[in-house]
Amino acid sequence: MAKHFERLDEEGRALHDSWDQIARVVVLVTLLAMLVWGVCTVLRQLVHVLLERVLHEGDRPTLIGGAILLGALVVGALVRGLIMRHEKWSDAAGDGMDLALSNYHVTYEHEGDDPQPRFDRPAFALAVRKLVATFLTLGSGASGGMEAPVVVIGESLSSGFARVFRIRSEYELRTYQLAGIAAAVATLLGAPFTGALFATEIAYGDRIIYRKFAYALWAGVVCFLSNAWLRGHYAPLFVGPRHSPTYSVAELGGAALVAVAVSVPLALGFGLAQARLQELVALLRPAWHAVASALASGLVALLLFHVAGLAPRHVLGMGEETLDAILSGSEELGAWWIVGLILLGKIVTTSLTIIGRGSAGILVPSMFLGGMAGALVAKLVALAGISTPDPALFAVVGIASSLVAVIGVPLAAIALVFEVFGKAFGPPAIVACGLTYLITLRIKIYKHQRLSPTPLADENGA
Repeated sequence: MAKHFERLDEEGRALHDSWDQIARVVVLVTLLAMLVWGVCTVLRQLVHVLLERVLHEGDRPTLIGGAILLGALVVGALVRGLIMRHEKWSDAAGDGMDLALSNYHVTYEHEGDDPQPRFDRPAFALAVRKLVATFLTLGSGASGGMEAPVVVIGESLSSGFARVFRIRSEYELRTYQLAGIAAAVATLLGAPFTGALFATEIAYGDRIIYRKFAYALWAGVVCFLSNAWLRGHYAPLFVGPRHSPTYSVAELGGAALVAVAVSVPLALGFGLAQARLQELVALLRPAWHAVASALASGLVALLLFHVAGLAPRHVLGMGEETLDAILSGSEELGAWWIVGLILLGKIVTTSLTIIGRGSAGILVPSMFLGGMAGALVAKLVALAGISTPDPALFAVVGIASSLVAVIGVPLAAIALVFEVFGKAFGPPAIVACGLTYLITLRIKIYKHQRLSPTPLADENGA
């Protein structure tokens, strides 16, 4: 019986769980989700408080304001660069998604031949290092997202949590890791179903392990309820615009246009921009990469500010306020050329942050770029007199399809639209995400992101 159990894949093993085991895992997932929620919430609050102060000073059209902005960016990069010179801190650089996926999948490499799977993966210490590096990066004003770093934090907290409770089953360990990732994403996005789908798709590609997905979904719900309790009300990541649930053929065609002509080229262009900027930064000594990249991103933001009147907060930080402004139809961002400048500026500043080994992710930046590019297409179409599409509609479609093009999570992207923006935006999002997924099926930016179902423990067994 035991030998037969070892030959089952994860879904098959899950079907053998007893009710006592299920109840035990549910309780532990609840405790884990609360732990992850607490750590991610603290990080989010710390970053938002410091970032708002930095960007508030940077938005002042004075030399002092510009000096404070540049000073914050450089000091944050300098401190980050110094601590990352230590070998143990090297894993805190970058978005960290590949590191989290590698730690998640490492047990697969030891099944079968090695009777003792690895349980010595990084745990609480990695979570602390990633938290500090992310605070120094995003809190100082650098451009990037927090979602990818908290995936590392969620996964490493889960590994440490499993050690505390003496979990010696690699199958059960991965259950907690997936739940931890889902909890981290759900905490920041305020969308439990999206968090669970994101964790499952990023880990397993085109396969869903339903029992694990159920635990991940519960972890997301715990974080969702905790967010509501802390704030006293439900506060979505973005305030979705209103739109009729009925769409014309032209609007659905426009959604397809955004997916094919905007999201896919934008994903490729984002990677190309990073490669070109990497060549320039490589001319400097490695010790100066962080400071030089931070200084360059600050100068780009100030140049756009003094030449075009574009506030630095639109190309630095996490960009959530700018997306909200686009979705609400803000007059400040009404001109097409302003939106175009924001798009180009954000590509440059985000690329510089990543090149400078800043602890920031590309999940939110990809949504930002897609949303801004979609709104830009709508404004250009209106300017050409072809039609008058809704910029908010194209922005929502761009957010979802860019998430698919860059990260490769179509179900999570569609779920995000339903949970955050409402069911009225479902049809065009489904069209755009499905089309984008088909086009970018073989494009994966994370080498540990699986392209096919997880193999059985023993493919030739039974």
